[in-house]
Amino acid sequence: MTDTSSTNQPLPAYLVGYSLDHTHRIVVGIRAASVEAACAIARAAFDAGTLWDDAPNMPLLYDDYEEHDGQILSFDATGVAAWPAADVSVRAVRLHAAARALLSFARLVDERLPRAAAIETWHPEALVPITLTVGQVRELRALLETLSQC
Repeated sequence: MTDTSSTNQPLPAYLVGYSLDHTHRIVVGIRAASVEAACAIARAAFDAGTLWDDAPNMPLLYDDYEEHDGQILSFDATGVAAWPAADVSVRAVRLHAAARALLSFARLVDERLPRAAAIETWHPEALVPITLTVGQVRELRALLETLSQC
């Protein structure tokens, strides 16, 4: 797919979307004297904005969107002169993906470092050599750029 027509003219831009009805379901663990008390605790945590804190006394057990059955998928489009900046929801998805990639890269680096017991007596300012490929360095720099844009 190209951004130009067969006459080499720019193609018009569109915002295309679809909507599906869904339920945002959250499940937390709560110890309480009764069903009513448990629901009251959850409501108070929701109102305080702490329901999603994943605390030991109220662990977050489920947080997902459940689509309603029987929906017909339809798309809509609106012509625009240019695409707007990505919504904060998209930046959050990108940030989450970048965080997973950064964790994978950190694990790669950790695998290449001397074991903790081997450096236990080293001075904290001692340099630790590590070897990375050019591709890995490029991947890290691209990842850091992505994270800085989130």
